[in-house]
Amino acid sequence: MEFVLVDLPDMVHFYPFSLTRSLTEIRVGIFSIKERWDSLLNSESQVFTSPYLQGLYEAPFLQNEDAVIFINSTCLPDAAIKNAILNLKEGESLLDKDGKWIASNSKERTIGKILLGDPNLKTTIAAKFIKNPIHLLQIQAAMIQLDFNQVMANQTSIVVDASNRLICPENIFIAEGASLSGVSLNATEGPIYIGKNAMLMEGAAIRGPFVLGEKAVVKMNACIYGATSVGPYCTIGGEIKNSILMGYSNKAHEGYLGDSIIGQWCNLGAGTCNSNVKNTAGPIQIWNQYQKSWDTIGNKMGMLVGDYTRFAIQSSINTGSYIGASANIYGNGLLPKMIPNFSWGITKGYVLEKAIEDIQNWKKMKGFQISDAEKAVLTALFHME
Repeated sequence: MEFVLVDLPDMVHFYPFSLTRSLTEIRVGIFSIKERWDSLLNSESQVFTSPYLQGLYEAPFLQNEDAVIFINSTCLPDAAIKNAILNLKEGESLLDKDGKWIASNSKERTIGKILLGDPNLKTTIAAKFIKNPIHLLQIQAAMIQLDFNQVMANQTSIVVDASNRLICPENIFIAEGASLSGVSLNATEGPIYIGKNAMLMEGAAIRGPFVLGEKAVVKMNACIYGATSVGPYCTIGGEIKNSILMGYSNKAHEGYLGDSIIGQWCNLGAGTCNSNVKNTAGPIQIWNQYQKSWDTIGNKMGMLVGDYTRFAIQSSINTGSYIGASANIYGNGLLPKMIPNFSWGITKGYVLEKAIEDIQNWKKMKGFQISDAEKAVLTALFHME
């Protein structure tokens, strides 16, 4: 049986991250959504997403008429849900107890018909869903612990040399090929996971819960607080707290990053800092790009930064900032709380061809190339504005 992870129309609540890729690539804890489902199902799932994003993902199921199991990409998987999904017969659907769609075994190839299903062939189960980017920050400590337990049940941590200080070592996992020397890892308040071929330079001090992805780098004397998840090929330094870097991004120098989510292929220039609490300690508002309005979200929030966006050195980022995709940002003083896609400085004006050229330059620095499918997504997004 083939499995297909489905991005529903409510993926708009995950802007700016769902502007340039499927929700299945969102990372919280050790794994992305797709990695988590693939591991649980022991199968390589396919992706069914918005038409302009679909070119990023191979989807053989679209070329045949066989029944497949479609799964809501925002559903958080567990063993009970997995078993219920595997037991679905053709035409049957699985819902949560409030009627929210989880999965269907279907030959349909349109989202509406998949969701509609046969009202007489629906069963329910308890389930949890990710709701929006703010929710990711709220659940990431629990997700790090959940993922860590899975890793520890199937793998053995390597032994590191005595120059490192490991506090609560039974709560620390270090993967094969990782390099660390003269580092302090304190897992008293949550687990620490160091991925394959990652590097931690001397003087780094890290408190869990913390995740460092494959081939990611922590620079000298970095100061990292949990809960923080750093995706593959990222480079981090300075001070970071309660943040997510999706992957391939850099926050490599001094400066503060807190209560924030950074997309893929972003760069924060040296000395860049964000505010995560207002001087009044009052409620924070953040821009809702889909609804074109300001949402009040509590009294602690940093920034949401879309893919391919870069900041000049010494950028000062306001409390509760929404920053779109593919922007080249610079400016004096405290930057605006909302900066749109394809901004040059702080206002729209990044020429599409130049934006693509610059992304290619950044990708080369990590040994990658921009794909034709990525160019097509950026072109479509540019013309949606």
